Amino acid sequence: MPSSVWSTGPYSPAQEEVNALIRRLMDQPPTQERAEAYEQLLRRWADVCRPCQPHAFTTAA
Repeated sequence: MPSSVWSTGPYSPAQEEVNALIRRLMDQPPTQERAEAYEQLLRRWADVCRPCQPHAFTTAA
């Protein structure tokens, strides 16, 4: 099954999960608790969208 293409690469299941959580949260009435949950989800979104950092390999000369 091909993955969806996102602006910086494949759109992962983790991104889809966080996006769904954010959408459900936005359907709730605006409260301080919702604002705090939204902030946490935005941090989580940033984490799952962070590109993988390749490991640096060195070769002996």
